Amino acid sequence: MRDTTPPATRRSAPWHLWVVGALFVLLNCGGVYDFVMALSENADYFRSQYYNSEQIQYFTDYPLIPAIFWAVGVWGGLLAAILLLLRSRWALPVAAAGLAGQVFLDILTFGFRDRWQVLGPRLALFDLGVLLLTAVFVIYCRSLSSRGVLR
Repeated sequence: MRDTTPPATRRSAPWHLWVVGALFVLLNCGGVYDFVMALSENADYFRSQYYNSEQIQYFTDYPLIPAIFWAVGVWGGLLAAILLLLRSRWALPVAAAGLAGQVFLDILTFGFRDRWQVLGPRLALFDLGVLLLTAVFVIYCRSLSSRGVLR
């Protein structure tokens, strides 16, 4: 599809777009790796994370609905970061979908799967930190979109 935006209204990409995009690609690659290793029940991965038997069972008995929200969160986040680097207007809705996936995942796992108790406060706080960063990323994409940087 050809970009029909008049050249006078196109904005150049600010330097921070590349930094933010690259950082979020790396962050979400880590999330995708964690997703694939945990749901494939990779024993070496669980050992490398020093998971105990209760924590391993948490992932080996993972229900379908939270797994879907987890997939939307991590794959949506990775795709949104790539779309941001491509300066696509689709970065914002994909980032918002990824954030929604993470929000619903956290509601389900903290509320109904005892995530805090099973995985401990360190991992729980890390997950909440990623959720906050993802919300900031959505706001960042919205800002760039409204300024005409994303097309």
